[in-house]
Amino acid sequence: MEDKSGKRILVIGSYNVGFSFRLDRLPAWGETIIGRNFTVSNGGKGANQAVAAARLGGKVSFIGCVGRDDYGTAGIRMLQNEGIHTHYVRISEQSHTGVGFIFLNDQGENCIVVDPGANYDLLPDDLEEHPEFASSDLLLVQLESRIDTIRRAMEIGRELGKTVLLNPAPAREGLDDLIRLATIVTPNESELLILNGEDPSQKLTEEQCERLARRLIGLGPEAVVVTRGEQGAMLVTKEKTDASFLVPTVQAVDTTGAGDSFNGALAAALAEGKKLTEAVQFACFAGAFCVTKQDVIPALPTRAQLEQFLSRVLK
Repeated sequence: MEDKSGKRILVIGSYNVGFSFRLDRLPAWGETIIGRNFTVSNGGKGANQAVAAARLGGKVSFIGCVGRDDYGTAGIRMLQNEGIHTHYVRISEQSHTGVGFIFLNDQGENCIVVDPGANYDLLPDDLEEHPEFASSDLLLVQLESRIDTIRRAMEIGRELGKTVLLNPAPAREGLDDLIRLATIVTPNESELLILNGEDPSQKLTEEQCERLARRLIGLGPEAVVVTRGEQGAMLVTKEKTDASFLVPTVQAVDTTGAGDSFNGALAAALAEGKKLTEAVQFACFAGAFCVTKQDVIPALPTRAQLEQFLSRVLK
């Protein structure tokens, strides 16, 4: 793998083992239905984003917590095999490794249930005077870990002058304090609605999307990047709004990892010195590649795979 990154990326977040099924529909309470195409895979938003950044050339360290079980051992080995520094991944003695149950329909759409397990055993005190902060330039966090731990990570990142990327997923209301600590916030449309206290099932127009993103900009981050699926992304800063990012038309197989692919690619592009608009476009391409494959980590592209993909779809 070609290493183009001049800066180091620190990802603090979750590792989960993922159990995926395809279903025609979700069952009602008390009902049993038959699924198909069962798979077991590495996952968790933190681990996914760490791998996404590393495969695209990023120098990545990961801090998280797994259980002392076979799933945790396999997860650490997977991260190491991707070239990710894992020396500071904690092993919990009281909790199982986090798990996620992923349900897919034939259109590639998904819904997910997560039991965080050992992810919630990573505590704010575990981050104090942590050497990985000093040696990293960009901090990337999500919300499958304890909120107080993520808050402390962001506080330390800001205190040390790092670029802090917050992917507010899974979203919840009442996160204004985290948004204030972020340099860049990267919600999808439903997460953007939740962060603004609105119904996440709404379909947003471009004007509504910009209005909600500007409310977040008012809290302090330098930029909000809203991922919009087939419509690409919207970049909102204090000075401008840009929704002109190109997204190739692809056949979606599994949308589960699109956001993680986007965030990892965004971090990798910023780490190698791309301007924010260039980094967002690069991340849109990585997200488009990801949805064409089954499962998340197997679908995250290397730099060579992404370049080959773009040479084909951008003709």
